[in-house]
Amino acid sequence: MLMQFRRSRVPALVVLAMGLASAAPASAQDPTEFPSWTIPGWTFTPGMVFGALFDSNVAIAGPDVNGNTASDNLFQMEPFAQLEYRSPRTTFGSGYRPSVRRYRDLTELNGTDQHAYASVRNRVTRRVTLFASESYTDVATTDQLVLNDLPFQRRGVRQNAIAAGTEARLTRSLDGVVRYDSSWVNFDEPEPLEPSTAPLHGGVVNGVRGELTQRLTPRFSAGGTYDIRRANLDGGTRHQTFQDAGALVRYRLEERTTVEATAGLAHLDDRERGLARSGFFVNGRVRYQVPRATLGAEYSRGFTPSFGFGGSSRTDDVSGYVQMPLAHNRLYAQESFSWRRARPLDPLEQERRSTWMHSVLGYTVQRWLRIEGYYAFSRQDTRLPGGQVNRHIVGAQFVVSEPVRIR
Repeated sequence: MLMQFRRSRVPALVVLAMGLASAAPASAQDPTEFPSWTIPGWTFTPGMVFGALFDSNVAIAGPDVNGNTASDNLFQMEPFAQLEYRSPRTTFGSGYRPSVRRYRDLTELNGTDQHAYASVRNRVTRRVTLFASESYTDVATTDQLVLNDLPFQRRGVRQNAIAAGTEARLTRSLDGVVRYDSSWVNFDEPEPLEPSTAPLHGGVVNGVRGELTQRLTPRFSAGGTYDIRRANLDGGTRHQTFQDAGALVRYRLEERTTVEATAGLAHLDDRERGLARSGFFVNGRVRYQVPRATLGAEYSRGFTPSFGFGGSSRTDDVSGYVQMPLAHNRLYAQESFSWRRARPLDPLEQERRSTWMHSVLGYTVQRWLRIEGYYAFSRQDTRLPGGQVNRHIVGAQFVVSEPVRIR
């Protein structure tokens, strides 16, 4: 059977270079991820991103005695491909995006990052929807992943995240959600220019979350949640169990704004260390959507596992984003921000405060060509002398891309 290809009339979207926040928290919509089309049927999108950038801290280390860090210019190229399918019941998407970087002077730092994903969502019946997703990331520096309590280093890190579950309308006003998540993280050997540091410990975290809500009015819902996670860290020598149970409220202020809040009791059990902690957790988020932009923000606090030192910490997390649909804006901006404070429960570990920011300002020259200004910033502070790491990546890039419908 021959496939016929036809150019879509929808303007091409861009796959943003240097996915700084490619592993952002699942609760926040990340504008730096692969874009999604709304074209019915099968759509294939090939493309290329290429540009020149300046990296202010290639060693991902604190400043020297003169306050300077090693810097260099680089050329980056990102070929990408995405395949999507949309029907009244099913949505499927998949994509692959390697990132080839070439430094001008420090050629030993040349390499390739990898980003890939696949997701599917199927409405089985009028009341039941199934969903599943997987994403894989392989990057050269730890500051490119938004992971709890991970020290910023020039150390290769790989992450694979899997999610699956179901959403069901149990009665006319009662809704239920069950979700399974698994996250695997592993680290490479130190790269050139990396200073002597303590080893990093990867591992696996598996969790199940259940949610039950009652729609009391067309705008207001209330219910409860329960979340259990099992962490297997530090080469299988550290096992921890995290449990959260609390109440959930969700309110739609208007057609464009949704507010959600969850709060309750959190419990941590670390049997190998004989450590048990209980406290409160809280999560709040807001989402505002207009035809030409979507804005979101979230705050959370609770116990979380640490892939960096193989333990656990009390974490405060603030994140936000601004996303302008490129199909509706000739001049567009994409912004994401995240701030995280991790206070390890192990007294020998240091508190870390980490910040990530990612900005893109673009202009559509033709529907297949865009010009973008790019800026990424990451910072980590251990509150010790010389313990602050800052990195700026700034430059310009071109995006060549256009979707093709398969029929």
